[in-house]
Amino acid sequence: MMKHLAIAAVVTGFAAAHAADPQEVWERTIEAKGGRERLRSVHSLAIFMKPAEVKAAGADFRGRAANWLCVFPDRYFEFDGAGVGGSQRATVVDGTADRAATDATGIPRNARHLSASERDRLALNQIVFLLESAWLQPKAIEVRHNVLTVEAAGRTYKLFLDHANLPERILSPAVPGQTPKIAYDYRLQHYRDFQGLQLPARVVRIEGIREAVWDVDYEIDAKYNPKLFERMPDLANGPEPWRMR
Repeated sequence: MMKHLAIAAVVTGFAAAHAADPQEVWERTIEAKGGRERLRSVHSLAIFMKPAEVKAAGADFRGRAANWLCVFPDRYFEFDGAGVGGSQRATVVDGTADRAATDATGIPRNARHLSASERDRLALNQIVFLLESAWLQPKAIEVRHNVLTVEAAGRTYKLFLDHANLPERILSPAVPGQTPKIAYDYRLQHYRDFQGLQLPARVVRIEGIREAVWDVDYEIDAKYNPKLFERMPDLANGPEPWRMR
């Protein structure tokens, strides 16, 4: 008898997991992040990424020091600190103008059209750190167990939710027919309150067999020089050339 009851409980739980309303789960997740009103009030987000001291099986998985400035909905600046050979890299993207520019080791390149990955990141930055913004409202599609699937900007994202309804992993498979094939896989850990928003203090980016691990701090609605997106800043001014001047 007890065996039959246990089986029935498992079946009931399985059915309930599949019967959950994706929109209801999405609403709980938005509330856990800080609420829709707070999320939609964010216009810019500075992200400071420090290589984390993480080692496994003798390998060092630290990412390069970086800071990103996201100006929603469609502009961002990325600075990656010294890597092999002391190289630095900065990228400025303006989605509306379809213009991107890169400066690697002090050698600026002429402005060009956005690459596929740069265009993806316009939405990816909002999904990974905010989930929803005033400009990007993903559509909840399906929920299975703790995995909520949403669609946004032509991509599908799978959100693996923890016990607090916060994403502990965000996975976006490659888009069929996309060339090159690009998938995104982020692990989000150690959520903390940043001015009313729950943001991950540790971020892990997985690309194939490679991992980059950062300890992360944030500045919400960071002040920036809007001329940043008209020209490549001088990296001699430090890793945060987007600051107001």
